[in-house]
Amino acid sequence: MTIMKIKYILSIAFVLTTIVSWAQGPDDWKSYYQEADGLTGAQLKTKLSAIISKKDKSPSYDDLLELYKKTDTRADGFVRDWYSNTTKFVHIRDKAGNYSKEGDVYNREHTVPQSWGPPKADIVHVVPTDGYVNNRRGNLPFGEVIVDKSNKQYYESNNAYSKKGYCKTAGYTDIVFEPNDEVKGDIARIYFYMSTCYESEAASWSGTFGNTKYQPMQQWTQDMMMRWSKMDPIDMVELARNDSIARTYVQGNRNPFVDYPGLEDYIWGDKVGQPFSYDNYEGGSGGVVVAMPVISPDAGEYNEEVEVSITTATAGATIYYTTNNSYPSTASTVYEAPFKLTQSATVKAIAVLDDGKSALASATYTIYEEGGGGEQPADGNVMLCNTLFNTNYSGAITSSNTQDLSGTTNGITIVYSLGTGSNRYCNDDMIRLYPGNTLTVSVQQGTLTEIEPVFDAQTPKSDLKADNAALTNGKWTGNKKSVTLTLASTDKHARLTALNVKTSGTTGINSASLNDNEQMINDSAMRGRRIFYNLQGQRVVNPKRGIYIVDGRKVVME
Repeated sequence: MTIMKIKYILSIAFVLTTIVSWAQGPDDWKSYYQEADGLTGAQLKTKLSAIISKKDKSPSYDDLLELYKKTDTRADGFVRDWYSNTTKFVHIRDKAGNYSKEGDVYNREHTVPQSWGPPKADIVHVVPTDGYVNNRRGNLPFGEVIVDKSNKQYYESNNAYSKKGYCKTAGYTDIVFEPNDEVKGDIARIYFYMSTCYESEAASWSGTFGNTKYQPMQQWTQDMMMRWSKMDPIDMVELARNDSIARTYVQGNRNPFVDYPGLEDYIWGDKVGQPFSYDNYEGGSGGVVVAMPVISPDAGEYNEEVEVSITTATAGATIYYTTNNSYPSTASTVYEAPFKLTQSATVKAIAVLDDGKSALASATYTIYEEGGGGEQPADGNVMLCNTLFNTNYSGAITSSNTQDLSGTTNGITIVYSLGTGSNRYCNDDMIRLYPGNTLTVSVQQGTLTEIEPVFDAQTPKSDLKADNAALTNGKWTGNKKSVTLTLASTDKHARLTALNVKTSGTTGINSASLNDNEQMINDSAMRGRRIFYNLQGQRVVNPKRGIYIVDGRKVVME
């Protein structure tokens, strides 16, 4: 088997920016903490406060929206939402505004509520979240919720990702807000940062702060955050965010509780008497250290199928994984052997040994049909009815039927989903889009450039949104592979008979001659393998040394 080494090409400007723009690092970030070397407990905390409170830049509250492009962008380009896992917010375009449901807009959330007294614009603790879910939190403390759907105080976001209700955490019995397990450790380390960076002020904040300078958090919150930090270890997303914040043009300081896993034990835990070593650090206590799983092959685009394997360097650890983008737990599928994916999916995995749990590993695989990327789309009119979806509904679809209606014509795929709505409608002539429903239009080849909904003649044009933005003159225009239509109003519905769709920018594969090191794909030879394009847009098999396009980026293969 030939092993290929791939280098991604970076522009000179980007490389130079990376070299000069770190506060300390990333390669030399340990020297950032050198002045704290050898200190313990309260003295260590005070020295760390002096170090991290020196910021190269103090961004304004308005600056945060632009800076989130650097600190909180998902792998798919959308805003990382800390409170919801169903949103697809576009930076700036979908910023704070009017909202009536989850998924309308995102805003800037103070993890330590601003009414308690923290600074307004420290980007370490002010994070992007869904506006509606954030409003349900208000200024409630974080905690662990009693799940009781019969209680009027209980609330959960889509997929029960976040919850609100009465607290079951020892030491507090009132209403709290519970973030998802996959961000609990991130939030705990933010709270440790706030307690340290602002140690002189935090003792006078309200809410679950206002305790002492040494330990600003109330004991029940302190205990919970210590537990959350161990339950949800540091992962690559958190490390990358810490490094991004350290850039001089973002804020220019670091969170030591991300740089040194378990540092909280040296300040408040059972290592409080042990001297801190900035360059020979020994991790904190509280359980077995379990290595993060490695998911192979790399995430990306593959032909027809991909065989996925998951390993961990920790002997005896059990790996649990999911393929539906949900956060894995010990109730998830146990990894026993490599498995094949024949449809696009996100694999997430953790490794567990005794009371230790690894950081989360994640990889997203896009699977294309043989020949690369499905049917080439053609402009035209897509009828929205039973014929497209291969169904025989005669009108209303019961709310208990949550199955998506999906159909493809001329390379254009339409998915009609219940979403957060309570009903749907489909017959031989039309569909109805109700509040909460979604209608997603996508192509595998090329991009969408224009979508114009066609309404039933007896129905006035209803207000629709495309990816949470209003239509312009009844149309969406842009350049995207996927667009989701929703109803703008909350008390009406839209009767849709068709969509007029325009596309462009297909891969342009042609029969141009190739050199001896390249071969056009004309069979299933690439099944389960990475998709490579040459610079002329042609897909190749057995690529040799040279420059190619992989996952939309130029790569050098040596």
